[in-house]
Amino acid sequence: MKIKTLTKKLEKIFPKDIAESWDNIGLLVGDENREITKVQISLDATEKIIDHAIENKVNLIITHHPIIFSGIKNITSKNFIGKKLLKIIENKIAVYSMHTNLDSAKEGLNQYITEKLGVKTSKILEEKYMDIYLLSVCVKEEFTEKLKSKIEKFGLEYNGYENVYYTSNSSENFEKEKFVDKNKKINVLGEKGKLSNLLNEIKKIQPYEEITYEMIKTENKISLGGLGRIYDLSEEMELGSYLELVKEKLSLNNIRVVGELDKKIKKIAVVNGGGASFLSKVEKIGVDLFITGDIKYHEALDAREMEISIFDIGHYESEHFFTDIIKRYCNDLEVIVYNDQPVFKNL
Repeated sequence: MKIKTLTKKLEKIFPKDIAESWDNIGLLVGDENREITKVQISLDATEKIIDHAIENKVNLIITHHPIIFSGIKNITSKNFIGKKLLKIIENKIAVYSMHTNLDSAKEGLNQYITEKLGVKTSKILEEKYMDIYLLSVCVKEEFTEKLKSKIEKFGLEYNGYENVYYTSNSSENFEKEKFVDKNKKINVLGEKGKLSNLLNEIKKIQPYEEITYEMIKTENKISLGGLGRIYDLSEEMELGSYLELVKEKLSLNNIRVVGELDKKIKKIAVVNGGGASFLSKVEKIGVDLFITGDIKYHEALDAREMEISIFDIGHYESEHFFTDIIKRYCNDLEVIVYNDQPVFKNL
């Protein structure tokens, strides 16, 4: 299998355009046309993880956290990131990263964690939407079938349906030339970028110098998913009782807690990784308990004053499940799941 075949499959479930604007995802090292036989799925690309991939003759490492995040001015053995990248390149290993797009996807990490907690119904905390556009093009009737095949090539989707379009008869009148031509009008729904590419292809197969078309933004939007999940317990529980449930479901020995253990809770929010930036948002919607990681002292202090309890389950502990999710989509390949140890140890 080529790298691009696998990544195309992954990006259908975890689209790149759902990632946060500051993120760096996708194929970060390697050639998408290279053949792969063995994949290693790892949360991070530490040197230990890279060495493990080399020892096991892995062609592709899929990580959650990007190995390249901020700007790099040089790649040499004199700096830490350069040393790792050189080792990867010299051993012909590609690195593909799925970060906030995996967090936000409908079948992504936030959803996976809530399901592990036994939650059947949840809502997205910060939803992302895609605008839907309508492309209307007039073409000669004999070009209709050729145009339909072009539409299918671009993989346009609307609300779970592929290649949504409809046709009608149209008549074009050119007064200057006293010319009337009967055509077919094809209307296609989809995202703007794909429709623009489709339009360029249509122009190539048309016999006219100019074609009649319009592209307009509709009021329709498609939910792409989003960060975080919110849910309600069927009945109130004491914080201490729910603490034991979370430990059991997520296989945790320790959780840092903000709040009194006898407090009654019902509305809960979950954000994997570091979710402190969502504190104001969860306060506005009346969350009783916020489950996340990487909470600092002043953020915890603010939460206590807001009367929001917190379970800080740890960054690594809330995201290592990433490997379980990705493994599902690599069943045509030999897969190794390998993670470095958590950075923090509870002693």
